[in-house]
Amino acid sequence: MELINIAGIALLMLLVRKLIWCLRWLWCYYHGRPTPEPISFLPRRSGSVFNGHVDQTGRDQEE
Repeated sequence: MELINIAGIALLMLLVRKLIWCLRWLWCYYHGRPTPEPISFLPRRSGSVFNGHVDQTGRDQEE
């Protein structure tokens, strides 16, 4: 039971981190400032895999 509580708290912290980033992005966008770089849901993960899939899809559609 304690393991489920720890996992729930960890998930909640990740969601709060993303929410804070979203609020910061909206604030910057609203005030005309440069928006922060996107963050992944999990820390220390880059969006390079996602960007690679998007680039590949764009190339497939051009062919």
